[in-house]
Amino acid sequence: MRIAIGVITRGRPRGLARLFESLGALKRDARGSHDATSENPERLEPEVILVRNEAPNDDPPPPCSLPVRVLHEPRTGIPFARNKVLDACLAEESPGGFDALAFIDDDETADPDWLAQLASTLLAHDADAATGPALPHLPEDAPAWAKASGGFDCLSFPTGTLRPTAFTHNVLVRIDAVRRHGLRFDERMAFTGGSDTHFFRRLARGGGRIVWCEEAICREWAPASRLTRAWVLQRFYRVGATDAWIALDFGEASRPGLTWLAVRYLIRGPVRWMSRVARGAFAGSLLAMRCDVAHARGLLATVLGIDRHEEYRVHHGDDAGGAS
Repeated sequence: MRIAIGVITRGRPRGLARLFESLGALKRDARGSHDATSENPERLEPEVILVRNEAPNDDPPPPCSLPVRVLHEPRTGIPFARNKVLDACLAEESPGGFDALAFIDDDETADPDWLAQLASTLLAHDADAATGPALPHLPEDAPAWAKASGGFDCLSFPTGTLRPTAFTHNVLVRIDAVRRHGLRFDERMAFTGGSDTHFFRRLARGGGRIVWCEEAICREWAPASRLTRAWVLQRFYRVGATDAWIALDFGEASRPGLTWLAVRYLIRGPVRWMSRVARGAFAGSLLAMRCDVAHARGLLATVLGIDRHEEYRVHHGDDAGGAS
């Protein structure tokens, strides 16, 4: 199975070097099932497609034992760079072209069996895409509220669970599914975030099968610039705003329905806070309530058309002395 590993990057040289080191240690055999004794494993042939979403430069990519192809996308914005990766993959026709495309972020590392587990799950479940967790990697001195608030939690499901979408921080999608469904990352979402959610929602809405792989582990390294309450609250606001925008774009929800959902978040926040305080879980309890309120505010902002939040106009690069 020939696999492209798409990486887009901007201003994270240390994070990119850390990622490339982890990609060089990837295992190359996928079993087609979770039976480790399965015979005739699928041999993986990964190649990295790196898209620099920044000013052109001649700096070589970090060392990596995998083949690396470097491209440049001059238009600033995540979906522009992701579509550059897509174009490179789709330009290679079968036979001999890519069978699947994986995405991972430049502030992550991959466990050695990350790609093999995704490919095994894809094959075993005859899926169009497989996605997995991005476990938070917080500094040892991260504040207690950051670990307890839920602001850095990730999803978790049994392997094989059908999912309505996926995220480019950890995903493998068949190239023929991309072709069949005519998938592109929506460039209207250049700075809002959520273009990956929108992309894979289109796949699922068109009948594509997206399954979860709990064993395909990536680790997301949080920079110091994100270890603030303000950043966490902004993230929940952005998620609420983009979720509402996507639901309206697909006609999956009405404005009154989204307003009622926002009210539920506004009610849930204080209830969760009182429950945690009653259990003596004080660390992060107030922030968890504020996160629900921020989510509700994001939903309402989109419903009312008063804000198109563009979180990704602010770039979080490598922090001096910290993880990216």
